[in-house]
Amino acid sequence: MDKASPRGTMEECPDCGSVTFRGAWAIDGARTLPEAALMLREYADEIEDLASEGFVLSETIHHDYGYAVFPPPDDDEVDGDG
Repeated sequence: MDKASPRGTMEECPDCGSVTFRGAWAIDGARTLPEAALMLREYADEIEDLASEGFVLSETIHHDYGYAVFPPPDDDEVDGDG
């Protein structure tokens, strides 16, 4: 899922299962306010897609870097009770 586009970047780590994303360039190149708004909506859709796939933030977004991971299993799931 490595993406570099005017709508920010997203980079998946296949070995660790996380996705790093940045919104720094999410509206780069927009020539009008409606175009900038559309670009932000499209990038927001990509982030919402991560959430719908089950990803969560591993920590608060800091300096424009976000890290999405799958949440750890519940204790019940690890113990085999759930």
